[in-house]
Amino acid sequence: MKAESEGILRIFRRQSPVTVLGPGNRAVIWVQGCGFACQGCIVPESWNREGGEAVAILELATWILAQPEIEGITLSGGEPMLQASALVELIDTVRQVRDLGVMCYTGYRLEQLQQQGTVSQQVLLQRLDLLIDGTYIQSQHGDLLWRGSTNQRLILLTQRYLSILKQRLAEGDKSAGLEFYTDIMGEFYFTGVPSQPGFRTEFEARMLSRGVVIKA
Repeated sequence: MKAESEGILRIFRRQSPVTVLGPGNRAVIWVQGCGFACQGCIVPESWNREGGEAVAILELATWILAQPEIEGITLSGGEPMLQASALVELIDTVRQVRDLGVMCYTGYRLEQLQQQGTVSQQVLLQRLDLLIDGTYIQSQHGDLLWRGSTNQRLILLTQRYLSILKQRLAEGDKSAGLEFYTDIMGEFYFTGVPSQPGFRTEFEARMLSRGVVIKA
């Protein structure tokens, strides 16, 4: 991948508030670019490292801070660790104003990042409160809280979400569900981790039969 452009983050999408990708109401940023190409990924449009939209970090920080009553930020993708330096800058900029929690998805294992990750990736780990690690494996799909397959782990990197995570898991380790939206162009899309494998393909086919186009 090309070196990160200073002050710029390449993203696939942003959405707020979202309640199905982490604790409470969250501002979610899907970064652009991923080399894992997991079979069954629900956002393959985010793989192309040259795709998406290049956005100034200050603009994204301003957008996050303008979101009312959010508890934190969720970083998804794409692969956030490919733009670790930019994400560190984003988090630090936001936290100068508000103490928001940060949750992050990655296809890497935590141990790999700790032992072999770049300096920027290891600094990003230090900014995170909750990490979900591991690639999505379609054959191991599960109905799980905030993650898609049984190999993926919920890892607390701080104590911020300890009590809420214990409470949620005590209520049942199951999907937080999906949220559905229509954008200004009239396109329909969903956010969240489906409880069933192959959800997007089946859902797109059913909606298309009704004349509705699904957007990733």
